[in-house]
Amino acid sequence: MLYCGMRTIFLLILLMSSSLWSQETGHATAELWLAPPRVEEGKPTVIPAAIRMVYEKGWHGYWVNPGEGGMKTEVTWKLPAGLSAGALQFPAPKREMTGELACYGYVGEVLLPVLFTVTGALPKEGDIEATVSWLACDEKGCASGEATVKANVASVADASRAAAVAAAFAALPVADEKLKLQVTEADGWVTLLVTGAEHRDLLGAEIFPVTEQALDPRESILLQKTATGLAARVKKNEYATGPLTQLSLVIVPKAPQRALAVEWKK
Repeated sequence: MLYCGMRTIFLLILLMSSSLWSQETGHATAELWLAPPRVEEGKPTVIPAAIRMVYEKGWHGYWVNPGEGGMKTEVTWKLPAGLSAGALQFPAPKREMTGELACYGYVGEVLLPVLFTVTGALPKEGDIEATVSWLACDEKGCASGEATVKANVASVADASRAAAVAAAFAALPVADEKLKLQVTEADGWVTLLVTGAEHRDLLGAEIFPVTEQALDPRESILLQKTATGLAARVKKNEYATGPLTQLSLVIVPKAPQRALAVEWKK
């Protein structure tokens, strides 16, 4: 979802006026990759899949929370009878810049997993069709893009693609019941305290807010050691309305570990 304050709108106008706003390629390509169906006795059959986005060099796409300005990748499905699609899922992002706008997104290749559930028997034929819409930006401007991609449920999944889809699911942020998040705010600043992390190496880990318009995206949020646990202090988002009542975060460790999802409610 694209959201902007007056500062963001002004900057986006400047960026768009200085570059080509393309409706054709959007400086990215999209594909739909399917993995083999998973059949378990007593459970509905599911088909793991992913939208594969590849961005041109120098361009980036957006996470579920795009940051100061942007738009997450969205999909509209046209499915055979008996299939339903879950939500498009997003792996941990990186911080990117569009001019002076701080964003959360992806460069190069990213797979956005999605799970299809089959009601009844698996269809013997039929196309899964997706209309994929995205926004890609570089340091000078942005380009919107849209593509229609298809895959047949009866086709034999390519082994390398199936492995990549499985890896994409395995890389999604995972909850850890031992981790606890405490949130306090004062004078326009928010303090994040993570406890119960003794079994993990999270020193220097970077935090990305899933909750939009909660934390200021212009500075990296890094966990530092304190007497009470691991903590970070960050400015509150200038567009936040009222005190924070809930916050969802993704924690990305410095070491090659799986990203973690934590939540807080007041």
